[in-house]
Amino acid sequence: MSTKKLNSTNTLNEYYLDERCTLNKVVRIIGKRWVSEILVLIKQDVTRFSGLKECLNGISDNVLSKVLNELVAEKLIEKEVFKEIPLRVEYSITDSGQELVKVLHELCNWGKQHIPYEIRIQPTTSLKRS
Repeated sequence: MSTKKLNSTNTLNEYYLDERCTLNKVVRIIGKRWVSEILVLIKQDVTRFSGLKECLNGISDNVLSKVLNELVAEKLIEKEVFKEIPLRVEYSITDSGQELVKVLHELCNWGKQHIPYEIRIQPTTSLKRS
């Protein structure tokens, strides 16, 4: 696994922007692929890894595991391990995660109001300007 170069221009710019505005940090968290979908599913009581995997067509086990661990680290979800055979793990959304899901719904509604449908349904790659 690669690690970030701490003295690279990109990393220094990231730290600088995070210090200037908390929104940059928030966008970095919620802008990652699968994050919003996972938060919404856990809020809707899909609490097991297998249930999340089933609902998220195309996500790999490694990516799902990584995103879940990142959300736990950000304290947006909690992980509970049950000492059973077989081992059972369940995820639940925190109060902070619930607040974020409300904001995500508001952002989605804003997008529906201000981004034309024809553009919303296009893959992101087609939104690049020439």
